Amino acid sequence: MSSSLEFDEMAMSERGPDLDIVIAGGGLAGLALALALQHKNVEAHVFEYHPYFKADTATAIGIGPNGVTALEGIKPGLSSIISQAGSYTNNIKLAYFRDGKEDPPRITNVPPKEYVTVRWKSVQEILASLVDNKRIVFSHKLIGYRPSKGGVEAYFRCGNALDRIKVIWTKLLIGADGIWSAVRKQMVGDSPRYLNLVHWNALLYNPDLKVYKGIEEGQIVVRTMENMQAHSIIAHAGHYTLWVLRTKDESEDLAKSLVGGRGGIGIPGCKARALQRLDGLEGWDSVREVIDATSEDIISERKIMDRLPLDKWSDADGHVLLIGDAAHAQYVGPGQGARTAFEDAHQLSLLLQHASHSSFSEESIRDAVKRFEEFRIPRMKKMQLYAAYNTRLPKFQPEWFQNLTAEERMRVYEEYSKWVHSYPNKQECDPDSIYFNPDSTYFK
Repeated sequence: MSSSLEFDEMAMSERGPDLDIVIAGGGLAGLALALALQHKNVEAHVFEYHPYFKADTATAIGIGPNGVTALEGIKPGLSSIISQAGSYTNNIKLAYFRDGKEDPPRITNVPPKEYVTVRWKSVQEILASLVDNKRIVFSHKLIGYRPSKGGVEAYFRCGNALDRIKVIWTKLLIGADGIWSAVRKQMVGDSPRYLNLVHWNALLYNPDLKVYKGIEEGQIVVRTMENMQAHSIIAHAGHYTLWVLRTKDESEDLAKSLVGGRGGIGIPGCKARALQRLDGLEGWDSVREVIDATSEDIISERKIMDRLPLDKWSDADGHVLLIGDAAHAQYVGPGQGARTAFEDAHQLSLLLQHASHSSFSEESIRDAVKRFEEFRIPRMKKMQLYAAYNTRLPKFQPEWFQNLTAEERMRVYEEYSKWVHSYPNKQECDPDSIYFNPDSTYFK
């Protein structure tokens, strides 16, 4: 049990209802799974720590082909509903700086309606609106679990002040509680890994592109310095413009200066600190302009973290399971965090629908969890490793990756994209690939 839950508290805890499926966490992974199960007539309940769905995360997500396929598997028409809240991407403009000079910009046109950029908060609101509100429980913070006959007892701090303890027995506890997962903490005991990158981002309300004109409708502009001194993204996201600024922090001095060691939104001085990273850099005026146009109170300043790959996502004989960032948080560079959460929800809902035909017998739950891990873990290991290599920091790259030529790195990227986007086919690997084939030793 979690060390925060003492035996006397367990004895004093109030008893909640017995439930077949409990989902800890009301983020994208938890809500997507709840919606997928609801659509398949399988009852599940979401328990959210906050008293309401939390305020804006100051970020947006990109949804590509694999995300669209997963969303349609969760609920037909869902990808179209979400797309209407954002904007389709028409082209991506890449500006690369080396030796203090900018390479000729490269513009890649994106096939129509293949990729959409949308506010994280909008996606959460859409998912929540489609889930039966009787199946969403607020002000319940999971603090631990312990095996019990036929399932597990999940312990929550609950109430407005989180000052009561409630125990809920469930056949399956699903940890969808994010990168700082309490479920993973008890199950594995590890902590998120700092990737030596500090990140600023915000969503500037920019209807009709009148507030900030440095972006076109349906465009994403990426600027990168060779040594990761600075990396930025500016993207059109419906009525909003997303901007991101990222810089390396190998000394970890920046990380140590962040509030609470992690950062947050609207931290005094965050805007000035972001602008300071651009001092003396030529060719970054459009980035300065969009940051200048943004109120400090909506800017997020934080460390970039990931989770190391695991060989097992389950515990308590299959009665506890991790999904989403709790299982496989990865570097944000390749942009697959939300998409893989939707993949998890899609795949797990299919397996649990089958288990429901046996009234969630212990055997059917164990089988569903085992098959889920067989489908998802090999895929996510490769994706997590590839993402970490894309930090561009040698500390997180094997020697073979560091020694790749520019052409070889492009080959890896193209094979990665082709394989990932082919979901749900070739989930574990791509037999036609050099780097992602079944016998490859590159991403083990």
